[in-house]
Amino acid sequence: MELMNSENIVQDRQPAQPQEEEEIMQQEEEEEEQRFHVLAVDDSVIDRKLLEKLLKASSYQVTCVESGEKALEYLGLLHHSSPASSSSQHHHQGHKVNLIMTDFSMPGTSGYDLLKRIKGSSWKDVPVVVMSSENVPSRISMCLEGGAEEFMLKPLQLSDLHKIQAHLLKSLPHS
Repeated sequence: MELMNSENIVQDRQPAQPQEEEEIMQQEEEEEEQRFHVLAVDDSVIDRKLLEKLLKASSYQVTCVESGEKALEYLGLLHHSSPASSSSQHHHQGHKVNLIMTDFSMPGTSGYDLLKRIKGSSWKDVPVVVMSSENVPSRISMCLEGGAEEFMLKPLQLSDLHKIQAHLLKSLPHS
């Protein structure tokens, strides 16, 4: 009986080809694109940093802005008085957003104003979560009736982010 030569076994292995490396990099980019992207809007640096940390800990892509105006600018809605053309992919100006989380009380464009602008635009299908440090039932009702998916009290905790998972799944394009 003849034993197999170990050189024959090793010989079959070849280093990754440049084409294979390119495919791996492309796959990683696609996975990055498939991660949920959250636009976080809060005028408080501390609340914004906390929200960003919680979202990133949950493996979300996060873009943070400090005002309703900056959020409208990011979404391409700042100077548009009429709704832009509809897009089921939620891509505008190269941005993909699966969820918008906004503080209620902000100077200038409030979270409620932002909610109303989003729901009256091509971004209307993107879920919006409004946050506030004040538990005011009339404010909560107004936001939910205005189209918010959820109203959360600050400071947010990691357990609160489980509530938004279902809303994120709704934002995916249906095949």
